[in-house]
Formats: sequence, structure tokens, C-alpha cells
Amino acid sequence: MILKEKEAYSGTDERGFYGHKQEQDVAFHLRRAFGDSEQIRIIHNLMIEHGGERAQIDHLVIHPYGFIIIESKSIVGEVQVNVEGEWSRSYKGNWSGMPSPIRQAELQQDVLKALLRDHVKQLLGKLLGIQMQIGGREWRTLCAVSSTAILHRKKMPKDVADKVVKTEFVAKKAKELIGSLKGGFLKGRPSFSQRELENIGTFLLEHTAALQAESEQPAQVTPPREPSPIAAPVSEPAPLSYVVTDAERLAAESPVDIAAPIEKLLTCKQCDEADNLIGMYGQYGYYVKCGTCSTNTSMKQPCRACGWKSVRVAKVGPSYSATCRKCDHQYPVYRQGEGRA
Repeated sequence: MILKEKEAYSGTDERGFYGHKQEQDVAFHLRRAFGDSEQIRIIHNLMIEHGGERAQIDHLVIHPYGFIIIESKSIVGEVQVNVEGEWSRSYKGNWSGMPSPIRQAELQQDVLKALLRDHVKQLLGKLLGIQMQIGGREWRTLCAVSSTAILHRKKMPKDVADKVVKTEFVAKKAKELIGSLKGGFLKGRPSFSQRELENIGTFLLEHTAALQAESEQPAQVTPPREPSPIAAPVSEPAPLSYVVTDAERLAAESPVDIAAPIEKLLTCKQCDEADNLIGMYGQYGYYVKCGTCSTNTSMKQPCRACGWKSVRVAKVGPSYSATCRKCDHQYPVYRQGEGRA
């Protein structure tokens, strides 16, 4: 049963398009395998948040014995993983490192597990008067890579190779991990009841819908009160502290007037030129070409909120913005001058 379908792509970034297509391909195979199942629940593009940490899960499989988190990766070329679990891939003969999708899925799993654990009383029932728990269920992670990728499985650690599958085999691998849906209890596999599966699915759908609505609608900011003409007594208690969220901070910022002059967001890494730059797109994504010294400078600047270097850059009209892959902070990196967009 598909609880949440994969949405259509609405961005303009080329890399984003291919990543989205890979997720659609995985969603297609999961739908064919489990679309009619009453015991298997599939949620695509699940957003979760707990304890100040937010994660986005490409595909979540909920089954009677537990959960499978699937991370999709669009990879063209070869893939290698060394004994330390570090990933690298090739593109047109050039090798470069990449974050481990398996580790990424494991971090997502930690957030999901903590979120469900805090709401276990409304999700699971009791057995002999004892509250059932989430942590004792089966938790698995998989990485589904493009079918055209070349995997050097013999050089991969076995625990990594067992979790990496090509797209067309992802449903088969999920079925192997789930195993038989009959007689599992007799084999000592704690299982969710049908009601509990419904509770978990409904809870996660409502949770991700609330997060998506929050990100799409700017939060209302209460205007500051006019200062009182009479000073408050010293004995008056101080107001409760309040932590401003990212959404509220972004909503509080003044809208940018495209026609107005803007600050210099990006400079040439060679000569520090800030005005004579041209936005371009190439093999490694968006960059600017310096009209003074012809040096190329990547638009993938470190996150201004947490300093993380892995970011996604997207273009809307003449403006380019980056989104941190770690904390989801969004910030402008470059805006094309008139006549060059």
C-alpha cells in the first residue's frame, strides 16, 4: 500500500532532476511489488523532525516486523567503497569522494526511531500489561543506485555490499529483508498488528504534512510592542526565553527587491573580482566565470549557518541559492547582472 506517492519534479537544477528521476524509478518498483499489499506500507519523501534535527527519507517501507529506509542515489560511472566504508565514484574517468549513502540512511534511522519512541503510547498497544516498544523491531537500511552504475562489489566490505542494490532489484531485496509474513511470531519475530501499522502510517503522514506546510508558509512574526512610558519595576519577572526557528527567521527577513542593488555575494577565488562574473553550469554544477582572469569559482559555498561544505545549488531566474544538505539552511550565493541571465 502506497501511503504517500513521489511528487513530480518542480525544480530547475539539472542534477536535481536526475536525482528525482532515480527516486521515481525506485518508487515505481516498490509500487509494483507492494502497491496492493495490506501489510506493507510505503511512504516516499518523508520529512521528519525530532530534538531539533530534521531528516528527509527518500523511501520508507513499514512492514509487520519493522522498517526499511531506502536512500536513492543517481550515479553515472563506477562506485567503490574501501574497508573503512568510504565511498568514491567516477565520472568521465575522474574519481572523487562522496558521502556514504548508507551512513546517511543510518542517521535518518536514528531520527525516525527517536521520533516514534517518543510517541509509542499512541502508536503501539500493550502485551500482558507491558507497553510495547519501537526499538526492538527490525531496522534495516538500503542504498538503491542507478541501474547504469558499475559496482565493484568484490572490493566492498560485506556489510556494505549487502546493503547496496541497483534500482531494478530494490523490491526483491526488500522482500528478502521482510521475509515470510506468515509464521513470523512463531520464529520469535515481534510484529505490529494491523491497527499498529495504521497508527504508524497515519502518524508519519500527519507529521510530514505539518513540516511541509511549515516550510511552505512563512511563520507569523509578532511585531514588537511599543515601549511603555513607565519603567517596569525591578522585581517584575523577566519574560520567558524564546528560540527563534529557521522558518521564523527567514519570514522576518525583508523580501529582496530584484531590481535593487544587492550585496556582493560571491567573488573570484583567484583575483577577488566581484562585479565581472558570469553564472555558468558545467560538469560539477553551477559556477561563475571571472571576466577579468577567466578563473572558474564554484557556487557551492559552505553553509552560512553551520559551515557544512556539502550543499545543493539551484537557479531561479537570475538568482542562485544554496541549500545545506546537513541543516537545510537556504541562502543566496549569486545573482546574475542585467543582460546576462
